[in-house]
Amino acid sequence: MSCICLLQFISLKEWRRMEEKRVSGIMGWFRERFGKQRNGQDQINPCENPPPPPSHPSDLSISTSISSSSSSHQHLPSFLSSSLRSALTYDLYLCHSEKDMVQAQILASFLEQPDKSLRCFLQERDCALGGAVSSELLRALRDSHCWLLLITPHFLKDDWCLYQMHQVLSEGPMSQRIIPAVLDMPRSELPLELRFLFSVDLNVNREFGFKQVYRTVLHYLKDVCEKEKSSGVSQTDRREENPL
Repeated sequence: MSCICLLQFISLKEWRRMEEKRVSGIMGWFRERFGKQRNGQDQINPCENPPPPPSHPSDLSISTSISSSSSSHQHLPSFLSSSLRSALTYDLYLCHSEKDMVQAQILASFLEQPDKSLRCFLQERDCALGGAVSSELLRALRDSHCWLLLITPHFLKDDWCLYQMHQVLSEGPMSQRIIPAVLDMPRSELPLELRFLFSVDLNVNREFGFKQVYRTVLHYLKDVCEKEKSSGVSQTDRREENPL
């Protein structure tokens, strides 16, 4: 009886060895065949490392929009060639905290792309080196058609931002030239001085907010140029009615 069990054990062990050898042979064949195929594909189409993801998802969407919009150049409105617009150096003065510099630069890039062609003032880029900060900011402020205040928690704690805000309010308190844009805070926390103005909310959809800013500046420039034309026509009419 023991001999029979021993024979059965030996035969079972031999069967397992044969099965392992057969499976190993099959796996070796698969590795040899498909391994060569994969290596061949890798040589033809090498895989490049993907770029690192951006720090903020909305920045990616805005940057993508900027590049796609820039590729499809459109005809600019005729009033952007007006002499009255050219009388000032900038279309939009961007007032922001130093800690919000990246967001201000993204907005400026959006507005300055070829199919929009607005002229933006950024302190860190456009201020003359060696000039007094207050003088340079006041000069640029008065040399701009519209003024955007990028209101954030950092803005409210920045003395220079508050200084610029009060200068803007003194230059055009009831005009359509002031554009408060709220970011990373609720509108209800706007400074009291700005609560009587319509503001742009950049919290939910930043790209849509950027477009609102663009349309607001464009609307103001259009109004200015139309007033210039109408005043020119009225002066011509007066000359024809009262010739020398």
